[in-house]
Amino acid sequence: MKMKIICTYILIIAAVLSLLGCGSSGDDSKFKLFYLSKEENQLYSRGYDSETTDRDKLVDELLAKLKDASGDRDIITPGFDTAKLLGWSISDENNLTLNFNSDYTTIPTIKEILCRAAIVKTLCQIDGIDTVEFNIEGDPLTDINGQQTGFMSEETFVDNTSGETTYKQTINATVYFADDSGKHLVKIPINMTFDGTISMEQLLVEQLIKGPADIKGVTTVLKAVIPENTVINHITVKEKVCYIDMSKDFLAAVEGVKRELTIYSIVNSLAELSDINKVQFTIDGETVRYFGDSNIPFDVPFERNLEIVKE
Repeated sequence: MKMKIICTYILIIAAVLSLLGCGSSGDDSKFKLFYLSKEENQLYSRGYDSETTDRDKLVDELLAKLKDASGDRDIITPGFDTAKLLGWSISDENNLTLNFNSDYTTIPTIKEILCRAAIVKTLCQIDGIDTVEFNIEGDPLTDINGQQTGFMSEETFVDNTSGETTYKQTINATVYFADDSGKHLVKIPINMTFDGTISMEQLLVEQLIKGPADIKGVTTVLKAVIPENTVINHITVKEKVCYIDMSKDFLAAVEGVKRELTIYSIVNSLAELSDINKVQFTIDGETVRYFGDSNIPFDVPFERNLEIVKE
């Protein structure tokens, strides 16, 4: 059973808007349609004009445009390639609720927030639409910490005006390091800032490799659990399984730390994310039967292990 996440999720998003002109794009356009870059790490906008003034018809019209990114190889539709919009409604308070099917929850975390930003920023330009809420088959969308995303406005997603070309988000996350005895894992909440060019999964594992020394506010004596020379060759998530390919350095023993803690520091940390249930390791592209010189089977997916976590 997934451990209850106790850290409060503070959504501070800087969605970088690369305003590249194409077709009818321009400052004099009535609307801007926001799409994802093909690398899925920033937003692009396209100018759009409409003769429609009816609010409800405009919602349908702009949604139809967002669903269709054909003809431009540099952009992709914000989530409509994965999920189906089941319907929408507008309250008397000008709050628009979009209801998606459950496929929406399979969109990777960073991409999902960018999709949400693109949709909200597009639809909130319509007169009579103040905020947008996302539902999943009738239930409010929740973030990776189980908090409802609620009603969002354009101000929820702040434009970056510094000239940078990457998307940044700061959230609370959780990592596991060894206690002073090296026999148990300890759960540590941390703040993470990532720019969309590196996945949250990779950032978590990179933090584990760096160790606990640079984590602010930690008063407990902790030990690093992963050999410091370890390199992440590749990391991806598919159908709630995180596939990690590590360098052979990962197989080395860490002095004073039980062997299984090295594995489960990663597994438990990644399993805190809502889109990961299991972790499958490979070493330099190859499946390895046992973990280093131990007798721990290493060619099978690993699930969260809370028995080795110190309360």
